[in-house]
Amino acid sequence: MRDVRVDILRFIGLSMIILAHVEPPSILYQLRNFDVPLMVLVSGMSFGISYAANESYLSYVLKRLRRLVAPVWLFLTFFFLSIYCINPDDQVLNAKTVLTSYGLVSGIGYVWIIRVFIMVALIAPFFYHMHREIKSNVNYFSCIALLFFMFEIFRYFTLPYINEGLFKVVSLVTHFAIPYALVFALGLRLYSLSQRGLIVLLIVNLLIFMITACYLFFVSGGIVPTQQFKYPPSYYYFSYAIFVGLGMFLISSSLANVLKNLRLIDLVRFIAKNSIWIYLWHIPLVMFISINGFSIKYVVVYLGALIVTFVQVMCVKLVIVPRCKTQSFKNNICSILTG
Repeated sequence: MRDVRVDILRFIGLSMIILAHVEPPSILYQLRNFDVPLMVLVSGMSFGISYAANESYLSYVLKRLRRLVAPVWLFLTFFFLSIYCINPDDQVLNAKTVLTSYGLVSGIGYVWIIRVFIMVALIAPFFYHMHREIKSNVNYFSCIALLFFMFEIFRYFTLPYINEGLFKVVSLVTHFAIPYALVFALGLRLYSLSQRGLIVLLIVNLLIFMITACYLFFVSGGIVPTQQFKYPPSYYYFSYAIFVGLGMFLISSSLANVLKNLRLIDLVRFIAKNSIWIYLWHIPLVMFISINGFSIKYVVVYLGALIVTFVQVMCVKLVIVPRCKTQSFKNNICSILTG
């Protein structure tokens, strides 16, 4: 059973990611800079109520790779073939861009987030067992805080060495998998917290964000956006994102009632369920549609990606699935091509 609150948070996260890609004003760009951590936080929440602990690790990994990698590679194949048919000399078709896109490193520039989700998924079961073993919320969050503190020290001392060469390649794993996995671990525990516990956690992260922001202001002489601490991520970046994410979670039930009254809840659920394909289809629209005004471009890109995804889902359900001979093949097709 899907939790509508999780769907709402995932919808908000995806919407903010797409907003970032249409180049909004700087203040709006900063305000929405909680999107990726929110998606990881939500992944932790949904994982905590859906993971089958008795499932073998290999079986789990294969399912996650099919769910995350297969859609991206399928999309990239269609994307590059389409560009080749339209303009074989397009610069995006150079070997480095193609290979790094499939490798989820840089490439066309929008697929790094999938790499983060894959890395987090690979170590998620281990954090789940930690979540089950540590019963006390105080001990659990203290453990996460200690690990975050250790990562901050590690990040600080390694930062000068990860801009090129082998260390840069290694950092694409270490400097992203560790902190995002800790955000995921935070999400695992949110369901077990009372409203008071959520508010305390929210206030702690708000204080960390404000204290760090003030310190950076006095050191640099100006406001330092959290975006400057995103690659690789620092807790300054995460503290703002977690603060906003927890605030969203606290009001998510009220948001659900508003969306139900406006009869928009089914649309939100569809977007949340098919978020990976809506994200993928927004990429060519962002890259190739040139519109003055970020707000108009946002609507066009979002609506275009939503329509393409809806058509895709309907084609799968009405055309492809009825022709599948076995249930396992149906499940695989739906897992890859729909939410």
